[in-house]
Amino acid sequence: MHIDTVRFGQVEIDEGRVLTFKGGLPGLEEHETFAILQLEEGNPIVWLQCTTDAGVCLPVVDAFVIEPGYVFDLSDEDVAALGLQSPEDLHVLSVLVIPENIQAMTVNLAAPIVINMKTNQARQTILGGNEWGVRAPAFAKICQALKGGDSHAGTQPED
Repeated sequence: MHIDTVRFGQVEIDEGRVLTFKGGLPGLEEHETFAILQLEEGNPIVWLQCTTDAGVCLPVVDAFVIEPGYVFDLSDEDVAALGLQSPEDLHVLSVLVIPENIQAMTVNLAAPIVINMKTNQARQTILGGNEWGVRAPAFAKICQALKGGDSHAGTQPED
């Protein structure tokens, strides 16, 4: 399947890997299908590209690259909406904010994107409490991961 993107031109994606966000993402409710684009092998930053709107593309990162101790509980509603049967099927991404001064890059750990990798159902969930920040510093952790210091990729949260 080919999709048009503003940032990367036309790209080909595996149609079987398209993520479905029922009801969209907060602020982007009209967009329900996205693909994860990894343009550089080994780069922890990947792109959540809308398949129906070339201009909607968010930089995201595996939340555990930024915070190895990232743990949270998914609500019963989230588990049901995702059709989760096992924590091993869950993949967690966090949205990055990359300003002009790249060293001021932050990540939203308070609202992770959770994906059932077996069904490709996804949603962004808003965590309660104040444990995880909306603008957690990310630059140093991204640099560490680029240098091969990421030993936490694939770690799963508790549910």
